[in-house]
Amino acid sequence: RFILTSVKSGLMLIDQHRAHVRVLFDRYMSQIRQKQGVSQGVLFPEIIQLPASEAAVLDSILEDLSAVGFDLSPLGGGSYAINGIPSGIEGLNPVELVRNMIHTAMEKGNDVKEEVQTILASTLAHAAAIVYGQVLSNEEMSNLVDNLFACPSPNYTPDGKTVLATIKEDDIEKLFSK
Repeated sequence: RFILTSVKSGLMLIDQHRAHVRVLFDRYMSQIRQKQGVSQGVLFPEIIQLPASEAAVLDSILEDLSAVGFDLSPLGGGSYAINGIPSGIEGLNPVELVRNMIHTAMEKGNDVKEEVQTILASTLAHAAAIVYGQVLSNEEMSNLVDNLFACPSPNYTPDGKTVLATIKEDDIEKLFSK
């Protein structure tokens, strides 16, 4: 669950799930802004059927969905085929993800494009991030830490949760002074 690494001032603890969410969120936001999401085609397109109100919301966020790698095509009557999904989220249910993003956009009011993009990046990052308890190799840990510190704000997740903490050397020494 945690990555421990020594730093000048002591010992740094990094929550690996939250670190991965931070890294993925920044990556997805960058893809959305640059409209460079990598789409992974699916062998068998999944069909999502929506009531008219949700279909209207989907139409309004379709461009952003496509910017992160979703490939949806309207089939008429509130039905859409999911032909491609963002690379890196294999194993997740695309229909459920699209539904969640529509519902979040409805709750937040999709008139604010930037907010929809943030929600989309956040939803994808949380869905695709490594789970608690997943064991990482030394190389994976090293890559995650490097990617984390390449982020503009590595200390917190997009929703403000702490990603890392440092235990100062003095505090560690106090623990062993008895």
